[in-house]
Amino acid sequence: MLGRREITVLVGILLAGAAWAIFYLNRAKPELLSYRLCVAQEQKLCPSETAFVKNAGEDTVAKWAQRECAGYKSRRIIINDGPSPDCGCFLADVRCSSE
Repeated sequence: MLGRREITVLVGILLAGAAWAIFYLNRAKPELLSYRLCVAQEQKLCPSETAFVKNAGEDTVAKWAQRECAGYKSRRIIINDGPSPDCGCFLADVRCSSE
């Protein structure tokens, strides 16, 4: 049979677990995330206001967006030319939406 102290500890653990679950499940995530990526072999080739993604082939941006947009209903990717022809890079706008 459990003593008073053990029951108090058990109730405390259950309350803490319930509080964590409520906090975690009610945590609001943004409805829209927006990223401006620069896909290149070297970060120094990219504009400073972009997020660097190392070019790993044809589906680099799609794989990156799939990972970053997990849990969102839709994602949109727009690919643009790089800031200069000799940079060997391209820019991508990625949007993750909960609607």
